[in-house]
Parts: sequence; C-alpha cells; structure tokens
Amino acid sequence: MASSSESTLTGILTALGISIATYYAYNILSFLHLYILHRSTISRYLASDPSASETRSWALITGASDGIGLGFAHELASHGFNIILHGRSPTKLAAVETALKTQYPKISTRLFVLDVYPPNTAAIDDYVRGLANDGVRVRVLVNNIGGPTLTGSPAFRPLTSLMAVDIQKLFELNVGFPTLLTRALLPAMREPALVLNIGSFVARVPGPLLSVYAGCKAFNMSWSRSLGVELRAEGRQVEVIGLLVGEVQSSQHRELKGPLVCTSRVLARSALNRIGCGKHTVVPWWRHAATLALVEHLPDALLDRIMAGSSTTRMEKDKRLLEIQKRRL
Repeated sequence: MASSSESTLTGILTALGISIATYYAYNILSFLHLYILHRSTISRYLASDPSASETRSWALITGASDGIGLGFAHELASHGFNIILHGRSPTKLAAVETALKTQYPKISTRLFVLDVYPPNTAAIDDYVRGLANDGVRVRVLVNNIGGPTLTGSPAFRPLTSLMAVDIQKLFELNVGFPTLLTRALLPAMREPALVLNIGSFVARVPGPLLSVYAGCKAFNMSWSRSLGVELRAEGRQVEVIGLLVGEVQSSQHRELKGPLVCTSRVLARSALNRIGCGKHTVVPWWRHAATLALVEHLPDALLDRIMAGSSTTRMEKDKRLLEIQKRRL
C-alpha cells in the first residue's frame, strides 16, 4: 500500500514538474522569438512605389513635437513614410518638420495643429475630411499623445488633490482624443492599415498617486484588443496593437537614466520591430518586457508596498523639480 501511494505521489510530482518546466520553456522561447527571431512586417504598410513621394504611404503621429511621438516620426520617416505631425504648438511642430525634411528630403510632411482640450470633434472631422479631399490616405496611426501630468502640476498626486477639471483633462488627453481621432480616421484609412496605441506599465501594475492615469492606460490596452477584434470581424485589414511602455528618456525627462531606461528613438524602433507579431498587446523594448514579466510574478502585497514607496519618492521629486522650474521663470 505504501509503495503504491509513493508511486502515485511520484507520478503527480513528475507531471507537475514537467508542466512547470514546459510553461517556463514556452515563455522563454516566446520571448526569444519575439525579440530576436521575429521579422517586422512594417513594410507591408508602405505604398508599392516608395521612391515617389506622392504615392508613398502616410503616417499620422499625435503628440509628435517631443518624446516618444518625435521618436516615431523619425523612425517612420526613415522607413520612407510621409509624416503628419500632430501637436498643439505650431512653432514646435514647424521645427520638427524642418528637421525631418532636412534629414529625410524625399518624404512629404503635413501639420495637424490642435489642442486636445477642450475636445473639438468638429475640428477633428474637418481635418480628416481635408486629408481625404487632398487625396491623402493615412495607413499608419500612432496614438501617442497622453501622459500623467497637466501643465504646471506634478504627475504624482493623490486623487483627492485633483480638481474635477483636472480629471476631465486627463480623460480627454489619454482617452477622449485618441478615441475620437481613431473613430474619424478609420473609415478613410488605406488598407492594410496599422494603429498603434501607446500605453504604460501602470495599465498592468499598481499606479498609486497616478490612479486616473493608470485607469486611462488600462482602457487604452483593453480598447486596442477589442477594436482589433471588431475590425477583423468586419473583414477589415487593420492591425491594432497596444504598446506597454516603461520609463523612456526624452528632452522633458532627461533625469531618467539607467539600464532599464531607453531613449524615445529606441522605443519607437523597438515598437516597429514588433509589427506583425500577432499580439494585441506587446512590450516593445526587450528590457522593459523582462522587467514587467518579473514584476508581475511578485506577490501582490509585496508589489503594492514597493509601488507605494516608489510613488511617494517620485511625488517629492516632482515637487522639487517644479519648484526649480518656477524659480527659473
């Protein structure tokens, strides 16, 4: 009897060990395939004659005057796409346009100047109609605009310290404008088409002192998957991918440094390298992906404590930086 019980237990433990080993082996192989072996299909979204500017595909990038949006503008231009730059500052956009034309003289560019708040559905629809009237068929949309902060205020703030108008602005910035623009642009996009929605780690891990922003980014990822399946059900050739992004260094965040921080160009290049991977949601940069995988395996209680402590530290740092900026003005 004892021998039979021991044999049964040994069989159960062996099966369990094989299952665990298979699970981790599959995840490791999937990781290696995605970040080493996979070959991007971004070229399928270029026109058949990329040497001629007037027939080259167009890419529209929101929030393109700086940061990740600027990185995407340069990377897509380097692939041969014509670029539509969206932002609220005509001066900044004109400077980016000049830089792009200097570095990539064969491409064409257009500007889309519009503030996301207050929401202006009519202006969005008018601009999209103007593109159609000019024969401009967008093939790539990068919904990059968004962020946890409002002008002149720290990013890390308790919910109770936010005014109602602050919450409304955060919704419009991160959810409202991308949704309205995508709704207006989809019927006029040239297929096959690509939609990239920029998200954040806080869509998957706790974001204390960023609760509204975290909720918005969780919406972005759920919306990306649902929209992609919806378009497939309609028989449309539109690839929709939600991009989970960690810390990225830009001109506005020069203080971010370290082995787990990448530049905007690296992030954009990594994102384009993941195109065609078959995933609804993907972490573009491999170091961010490895970090998120480890973090998500931590016990919830431990992860909550870590995130609470780091957020409090960042809130104090944000306050000091704002005070320095105010003294310089």
